[in-house]
Amino acid sequence: MTYRPLIAVVAYHLGDDRVARWPRGGYGVPAPYIECLRRAGARTTIVPPGETGAPDELLEPFDGLVLVGGGDIDPARYDGDASPEHLYGVESDRDALEIELLLAADRLEIPTLCICRGMQIMNVAFGGTLYPHLPDVPGMLEHGVPVLDTQALHDVAVSPESRLFATTKSSTVAASSHHHQGVDRVGDGLVASGRTSDGLVEAIERHHDMDLEFNRWMVGVQWHPEDTAGTDPAQQALFEGLALLAKVRGSRAARSGRGRTRSYEVVPYDPAWPAHFDEEVARISAVLGDTLVRIDHVGSTSVPGLDAKPTVDIQVSLRSLDPREAYAPALRSLGYRTLGDPTIPEHEFASRDLDGGRAFHIHLCPAGSDWERRHLAFRDWLREHPDDAAAYAQLKRDLAARHPNDIYTYTDRKTDFIRAIEAKALAAPMPNARSARAPIPNQD
Repeated sequence: MTYRPLIAVVAYHLGDDRVARWPRGGYGVPAPYIECLRRAGARTTIVPPGETGAPDELLEPFDGLVLVGGGDIDPARYDGDASPEHLYGVESDRDALEIELLLAADRLEIPTLCICRGMQIMNVAFGGTLYPHLPDVPGMLEHGVPVLDTQALHDVAVSPESRLFATTKSSTVAASSHHHQGVDRVGDGLVASGRTSDGLVEAIERHHDMDLEFNRWMVGVQWHPEDTAGTDPAQQALFEGLALLAKVRGSRAARSGRGRTRSYEVVPYDPAWPAHFDEEVARISAVLGDTLVRIDHVGSTSVPGLDAKPTVDIQVSLRSLDPREAYAPALRSLGYRTLGDPTIPEHEFASRDLDGGRAFHIHLCPAGSDWERRHLAFRDWLREHPDDAAAYAQLKRDLAARHPNDIYTYTDRKTDFIRAIEAKALAAPMPNARSARAPIPNQD
């Protein structure tokens, strides 16, 4: 059974008059947040303000964390000077809990999505400051008035090197906003990854080395993706990216004792693998059309004689990964599941199962990208250096034996070997030119 990650969603206070026959109030989370997470395949648990205990202990059962919208943050937490007439909905115990949980999630490498107020508390948690009332800031666009339940629709320009772009594969996202505060000084260790045309920071994320800390993901957006996620794939992708990384974290043996992925095996090289690749190239080329630049057989099944999982890895180089909808529907029409990659801006992932086994992986990347270059270099080096290929095969057999139900740890533990080979290959180019397979013309 596919593991469904468990996501903690911090609630806010409901006043005594918010729910009929609840004379003493309660705690709640608006339904659209939960619906978006469920669509992404996650389970959810609401965590109320005032919960006691160490933050690490509170987060221990969870694979991911979401902070949702709500009232204003206590200005004292960022030395703000907010006029009382503009403040609303301050919940000091919620501020305290969310800050503690954010810092713990960062330490524990728990995937975290922070929305609207959640992004503001993220900025404050890391020492940043806020504009207490955007209408008082010259040159600001209309960003909505929360207490009147109004919203503004505007575009957000996304940094191409960000986790936000990696998750949405969109250089511009259409945002539904209703907030009167915003980020002023960005917090320590955070980077701005999205802005509106007025210069306001509309997205932030924790700064991590994408090559060394690719599993760490903490993203904050000032708008409300749950408003439009049902019709806008870029907005739903934020919840899907969180759920995917939470699933990866929760599936590892370190969390579950023995791993929660389906079993797999490393088998001797099958001479039929190149033919399977050729057949799939014809199908893929027929639907991708002009977006396609080249297709290559990569991974272990592309190296003659190398033991491998019986999965054909196909590298599809496109003119651009932006927008995702230019290629994802075409792949879905072939039976692929498009899972994305919320950690690497120049990589997308899709898979297709045959006869109950995962038979094909597609790795999409921009033509000429570092991703494309590294994977071709690794393949070509192993083709020319049988001793390194044999060492790689032994490493894979050992890892598969130790982690038979944990494909993510199997993949992680190969990383150092792969990077070492890539470094050698890129420093000393292969004597034979790296081959590219020209796309097969569309036969329609």
